[in-house]
Amino acid sequence: MSPVLLLALLGVTLPLPGVQALFCQLGTNHRVWKVSDLPRQWTPKNTSCDSGLGCQDTLMLIESGPQVSMVLSKGCTEAKDQEPRVTEHRMGPGLSLISYTFVCRQEDFCNNLVNSLPLWAPQPPADPMMGAAEGPFGKAEQVDS
Repeated sequence: MSPVLLLALLGVTLPLPGVQALFCQLGTNHRVWKVSDLPRQWTPKNTSCDSGLGCQDTLMLIESGPQVSMVLSKGCTEAKDQEPRVTEHRMGPGLSLISYTFVCRQEDFCNNLVNSLPLWAPQPPADPMMGAAEGPFGKAEQVDS
């Protein structure tokens, strides 16, 4: 019996070249914030994806007046690779939707979005004499998985 067949019968699997499992950041979150609470920062968990799957980041911010709804999804995906893409839709004064999508397979943990800065940059203070603004990353939070 060949050594390869014997190993296969014993349940030993060898990784195939070019088809390796990735480790990706993992997490989901949906929450409503005051506009003044942005940008946000989060701490994702980690996961091992099945062979052939990629890592993805999806972040949507829906602004309606003084509130922003944030929807975050990070993890494994079958989708094809996609460079980081920000799409913005304005639906009149006080209502907008901004989304960020990214799919990658180039290295472990390539879906490394940990804050909302690609979508929501801090606004400069109107008057520098009014005092210091909150730090550039806002408040940190743990994402659910």
